[in-house]
Amino acid sequence: MPFIDCNTEFENLNEQSFDYTIIGAGAAGILLAVKLSEIGKTVLLIESGHFEEDAERQQLNIIEQTGKDLTSSVSGRKRAVGGTTIAWGGQSLPFSPLDFIKREWVQNSGWPIQVNELDRYYKEANRFMQVDELDYEDDIFKMLKMKKQPFDAGKLWYHFSKWAPEPNFRKLYNTVLQERVTVLYNAVTTNIISANANNAEAITIKNFNGNTYNLKVKRLLVACGAIESTRLLLASQATYNNGIGNHAGWLGKCFMEHPCIEIGFVQSPRQYKLQAAFNTHIHKGRKYSVRLTIAEKAQTEQKLLNASAGVMFDYLEDKFDPYIEIREYIRTKKISSLAGVASNSYAYLLSAKAYIADKFYYKHKARARVVMMLEQEPLADSRITLSEQTDRLGMHKAKLNWQITKKTWDTVVYTSALVKDEIHRLGFGTLNIHSHITESNTNWQQHLSDVNHHMGGARMSADSSSGVVNKSLQVWGCDNVYVCSTAIFPTVSHSNPTLTLLALCLRLVDELESSHNNH
Repeated sequence: MPFIDCNTEFENLNEQSFDYTIIGAGAAGILLAVKLSEIGKTVLLIESGHFEEDAERQQLNIIEQTGKDLTSSVSGRKRAVGGTTIAWGGQSLPFSPLDFIKREWVQNSGWPIQVNELDRYYKEANRFMQVDELDYEDDIFKMLKMKKQPFDAGKLWYHFSKWAPEPNFRKLYNTVLQERVTVLYNAVTTNIISANANNAEAITIKNFNGNTYNLKVKRLLVACGAIESTRLLLASQATYNNGIGNHAGWLGKCFMEHPCIEIGFVQSPRQYKLQAAFNTHIHKGRKYSVRLTIAEKAQTEQKLLNASAGVMFDYLEDKFDPYIEIREYIRTKKISSLAGVASNSYAYLLSAKAYIADKFYYKHKARARVVMMLEQEPLADSRITLSEQTDRLGMHKAKLNWQITKKTWDTVVYTSALVKDEIHRLGFGTLNIHSHITESNTNWQQHLSDVNHHMGGARMSADSSSGVVNKSLQVWGCDNVYVCSTAIFPTVSHSNPTLTLLALCLRLVDELESSHNNH
């Protein structure tokens, strides 16, 4: 099937009809296109960018902000075939059972589905990412022949996350897309059109030459990022008062990120032991990162949010890194590139032992930074609306008021103490927590940063009065519009959201196929 440039070739689509129209060629959009085409559906995949990121298209990501600064609002969203997979690391880690449950201490928590409804789809999502199907704990410890450290299971969960060998979905599935899917790029969707509130009939798309087209749709899958998906729904007001899915006033509310913070450094006389337990491990070219996650028991007893810490081993710029030396020698084949070998032979020997025998990257005398990524409590005032400002295509920009409740900071303080105590108890060294990580710090928000994980705005709900989409991702009251985006997440756990989004999309494909077969 063709890749069509909307700037020059749109007329090729005028007389075609597609079973499914997908807006957004990122992780979710590509998966949906591939899987729907596998079951014989005709698919149009629409992307606002082209094949690489460029400044002109990224300008469409500019938003107005009134709350905490979201530094990744432009750079963390990629307008290109492949979406943010052209820039991410490909991390795989499912949400935890507690994340899906209504927690009385977390406002607006609870999903209309349980984690076991996604179990088989998590495995299938890993296959789509070309990640193994091992569990995230015992299977990997066994495969790596790695000692499982005796952390107190009631306090911290000692486990792994996985990394895809090729994170860029366009590279992975370019051939499939060319053979089975029609991809329309340089096409910005600005409106969803309908003659009645129960069914979308068409979408408005614009190219970068100033042309506007209306394109008929049968079933519409909105698979942009959280901010852009919400923006599009809000902007579609001609038939849908205040936007599609805004019948109960929830559209745009509960925008969330994964607040991140460096909590301190580990000082240890046993560097090799520390890195063997916490550094990135490798098996057959695949990476596995070690994580320490606050246990569900501790979350429940202390009424806290989910959080996960990792130890990052790195060097200050003026420090010797044997891996850099080796890579430079391989690249240049110059002996001068190995200037540090003679004086750092011990570092090379340890690095070789770690890589060959113990399957991890050892960085001699590296800093051990402890970094934490946290769940954010869903807050109605943390929301996306439309700005009075417009972009170059005349579409109202998104206006974001990002707000974080103090429960996130309480989780930082408590979990930092847990990690410190357990690292000391198990003989790894001393975690020196930064002095600003205290309950009394009133400027705590300035220490939290974002990490390109935009979620919420079109939350999934058990009934139409408390959300935007139902558990099948269908907009409440709209027969043929689905939101296949992290915008639908009611809560966000502590882990990369992409695997869970892919699992939800795979579940939707099964439901759509079943629905078609029953009619």
